[in-house]
Amino acid sequence: MKREELEKLAASFQAKADTAFQNYQETGMNRYGSTARKNEDIADALRVAAGAMDEHQAYIGLKMEMANFASRARMIASIMDGKEKVELTEAIIRDIVSCGRLHGLIS
Repeated sequence: MKREELEKLAASFQAKADTAFQNYQETGMNRYGSTARKNEDIADALRVAAGAMDEHQAYIGLKMEMANFASRARMIASIMDGKEKVELTEAIIRDIVSCGRLHGLIS
């Protein structure tokens, strides 16, 4: 599911919880109270899932960048020419530092 779909579904369950809570306040019937709590719990879980999607996407991006760095490092390790090896090593170091800054890991 997309984040927007999860948020829409959470809003729907929150509306059900609000209605059930209002009914509980008016009638005092326990079934409305338990329905309100159940729907509130579902809405909370959906909101947590929606929030985790951003973190998961960031993790996937970092994983792809790490795969790129590892591939480039393996290629550099196989190069015998000293000058080319130094140039490529300096380039990968710059890219790793840039990645760290971009993601707020270093200043």
